[in-house]
This record gives sequence, C-alpha cells and structure tokens, in this order.
Amino acid sequence: RDISHSGVERIVLPDSTILIDYMQQLALRVVRGMTVYPDRMRANLEATHGALFSQRVLLALVEGGMDRDAAYRIVQAAAQRAWDEGVSLRELLAAEPVAAGLDLDAIFDYGDFVRHAGEVVDRLDEIA
Repeated sequence: RDISHSGVERIVLPDSTILIDYMQQLALRVVRGMTVYPDRMRANLEATHGALFSQRVLLALVEGGMDRDAAYRIVQAAAQRAWDEGVSLRELLAAEPVAAGLDLDAIFDYGDFVRHAGEVVDRLDEIA
C-alpha cells in the first residue's frame, strides 16, 4: 500500500480524537457549572408567541392533505403576524378555517419537545 493516505492515519485521526476529548471536557465543565432557571426558560419560549411550533403546524397541515407550499404560506403569514402583533400563533390558527381539523392542543404541547429530557439528565448525571 502506498503512503498517500498516511497523513490521515498519522495526523488527522489522532488530532481529531484529541479534539473530541477536549470538547467533551469543555461540555462537562459547562454542564457542571450550569444553573437552570425554569421560569426564565418558559418566558423565553413564550416570547416567541408560539412561533417555535410553526414546523409542527406545517407538518400537521401537510399530513391533513394540504399542499406543502400552500401550508407553508399560511403558517409563515400566521407566524409573522403572531410575532409582529404579539398575539399567540395558536389563537390566530384557531380562528383560521384551514386549521379546523387540527389538534391544536397536541401541536402546541411543549411536552413533545422535552419527552427525552429525563433520560438526557440521567445520562449527564452518570458522567458528571
């Protein structure tokens, strides 16, 4: 075998593993020193007026049979209006006939975003 790829074996791979180890150490330092403020986190989420759920709304509309481009335009306009006017995206969609068949309670449920949080915290506890 020729040595044309030996640089990868001698330099790139060892340096990459050293970098990964360093990144893990930095991440552990951040996690160990981290303080979580749930009320502040909730306020930050609410400041979006529900825009963080826009992808879920889009998917629900498409799964309901709507054309993706049409659904995108509807969600984009509603999310922009929610942001500009400080109105809840959920409330705006509840007033839209196209959203009549959507389960807005399920779509706008924060629980789906944190469904694996317990497992992640347990894993962090193991390594920290």
